[in-house]
Amino acid sequence: MNSFISTAKANRLFWLARYVERVFISLNAIRKYIDTDIDGATNAYREFCAITSIPNNYTDAKDFRKKILYDKNNSASIYSMLINAFDNGIELREDITSESLSYIHLALEIMEKCAAENAKIFALQPIADYMMSFWGSIDENVITLTKMNILRLGRRLESLDMNLRLRTNWDYINEILKGGVLTNANMLSSVTDNAKILRLKELIESHHGENHGEDFSEIIDCINSLFTAKI
Repeated sequence: MNSFISTAKANRLFWLARYVERVFISLNAIRKYIDTDIDGATNAYREFCAITSIPNNYTDAKDFRKKILYDKNNSASIYSMLINAFDNGIELREDITSESLSYIHLALEIMEKCAAENAKIFALQPIADYMMSFWGSIDENVITLTKMNILRLGRRLESLDMNLRLRTNWDYINEILKGGVLTNANMLSSVTDNAKILRLKELIESHHGENHGEDFSEIIDCINSLFTAKI
C-alpha cells in the first residue's frame, strides 16, 4: 500500500465505501419488504431480519418500518448507516473532497427531516440518488490510485455481502466478484489476504442459479476478513 496512506485512513476509506453502498442497497431492499407487508404479508420484515442477520427487535411491521429507517440508535437502521458514512467522510474530506462529502451531508439532512416527520419510505428516494451522486463525484475527484482502489474494494465487497444475504442469483454475484472485487483486491496486495481472496473465488464459482449452499457463512467470513488494514 502507498506509504503515505496510514492504516487508520485506509480503514476509514474502506468503511466509508461500505456504508455508502449499504445505505443504497438496504434502502431498495427494505422498500420491497415494506411493500410486501402493505400487500398483506405482515411477517415479511421477519424474513428481512433473518436473511440480513440483524436482531428482530420489532413488535410488528409498523415498528420495523419506523425503527429500520429512523432509529439512529439502531445500528441496522438507514439513519445509523448514514451517520457512520458521514463520520468517516468528515475525517476524509481532504481525500474525497468537500464536493463528494456534500452528497452524504445532503442525504443526512433529508434523513433528519424525514425522521422528524416519520415520513413514508418513498420520501427517502433522494438519499439513494445522493449515494449514486457520491460515487460519481468520487470518480471525478479522487485521483490517487490506492485510495480509489480501497474505496472501490469496499463498495464491491459490501455489494457482494448484501446481495448474498438478499439471495440474489449467482450469475450476478459472480459478476460483482469478477467485475470489481478480484481486480481491486489484487491491486491492494499489502492490505488484503490472498488466501481469503482465492477461497472466496473458489466458493462463489462453485455455485450457480439460486442455490446458496451450506458454505454461506464461510463466504461471508471471507468477505469480511479479506481486507486486513485494521486500526
